[in-house]
Amino acid sequence: MGLSFEVKESDLLGRIGSLKVGGKALETPYMFPVIHPVNQLIPPSELLSMGFRGLMTNSYILMKRRKAEALESGIHRLLGFDGIFITDSGGYQVLEYGDLDVGYADVAEFQAAIGTELAVTLDRPTGYPQRRPVARETVEYSLKNARATLAEFGGRPTAWVGPIQGGLYLDLVKRSAKALVGAGFGILALGSPVQVMENYMYSDLVDMVMAARRAIPYSVPLHLFGAGHPLTMPLAVALGCDTFDSASYVLFARAGRYMSRSGILTLQSMKYLPCSCPVCSKTTVKELLELDHQRRTGALSLHNLHVLREELEGCKEAISEGRLWDLVEERSMAHPRLRDAFLRMARYSADLEAGTPAMKERGLFVRSDVDLLRPELAMASRRLAGAAKRSSKKAVLLGVRERRGPPPAGADAYLLHPHLGPVPAELGFQYPFSQTESALAQSGGDAEGAKRRLRAKGYSSVSAGGKVRSRRNRRGASPSPRSSSARSR
Repeated sequence: MGLSFEVKESDLLGRIGSLKVGGKALETPYMFPVIHPVNQLIPPSELLSMGFRGLMTNSYILMKRRKAEALESGIHRLLGFDGIFITDSGGYQVLEYGDLDVGYADVAEFQAAIGTELAVTLDRPTGYPQRRPVARETVEYSLKNARATLAEFGGRPTAWVGPIQGGLYLDLVKRSAKALVGAGFGILALGSPVQVMENYMYSDLVDMVMAARRAIPYSVPLHLFGAGHPLTMPLAVALGCDTFDSASYVLFARAGRYMSRSGILTLQSMKYLPCSCPVCSKTTVKELLELDHQRRTGALSLHNLHVLREELEGCKEAISEGRLWDLVEERSMAHPRLRDAFLRMARYSADLEAGTPAMKERGLFVRSDVDLLRPELAMASRRLAGAAKRSSKKAVLLGVRERRGPPPAGADAYLLHPHLGPVPAELGFQYPFSQTESALAQSGGDAEGAKRRLRAKGYSSVSAGGKVRSRRNRRGASPSPRSSSARSR
């Protein structure tokens, strides 16, 4: 089955793309809601009406409990859903309950026969905590099955997903990802994040994702298993995860847990419903608590799905507007461990430049010291180094008050950026040289510091004064296009 992935817009390593498989398409980033293959709390048709055009289910459970029906009807007709299906191989059951009584060929043959569009090869998740020898064994087992599946079933009308294992052993993650790319997989999935996230090890998750992303060509989409938390989605998207799957919406609902933009709340302790989704706008906390467990679980599941979908749409809008960094930073304030993860992400600033547009329409915000690591500032600093050419022996800093007379004629004009220092005035209308709003003290030097830097460039005379021309008076088209013009790959 043909699989293609086209990047339309990008920011950091996050991208809005079109994932096409089996004549059907999904816009990424996208989350596949996980449904039980036998008992669906929310009918797939209702999920489709909510905008979910792809679902995930477990092929091992389906094979064990409804094999004959699935083979006769096919997965779409059996579950009443005509969108894209991704089926797990049963690897998570291995992690929870031990080895399964099936081999890679049994699982692959069944997945192909029922007509699933995306199928994960039989793997053995590394999990957490885990000793290195065991982690290495999970990588070898998963790779062996992946290669064998692709060799034997690669011609079937199903796109095979290569599962990356290795857990917290980043060298094993890198090795696994490279081997899968070399084997010919067109889409990969990073395994073992669930237990890492359950233990609030978000910084480790950053390292895991980046180890995988660094080993994968930009053109290859990356799936993240079990990532269904609204606070971690922007982080994962920024690191280059294109698709997710999660049953969190129903698992949390069964425990009376209510998703929100600021975290997970417990319905029992709530007084209000801070949401305007179709569920929350028509009921109250008291009325939800009075429902029987099944109906309350259904209502909370729908609410949680709305929150997850809204968060993904928010990620897309942030990518389109070029403010994904800001969104991740805002979400990081919800929990200290998330803040640590944001700081860890900032260490990968050089990697994040790959999808960050050089020009953006929105201004750049510097709200904390970590924002000085933004890839936009690093790219602008390099551009500045190549553009600052001396054409006179005199220089003037525009917009800096001084008691002297008018600036000397023929002097090279500079603007003072709060963090990049003196910037040639002709670059003043290019992002981000005059489009930076900062809440920090100037790290690029004050006026006197800027003068010293200009003298070091060879200027014999440096003065200050003159007005900065307003952009409103500048004729011609803006040289700073929308971030949607970011290069696609």
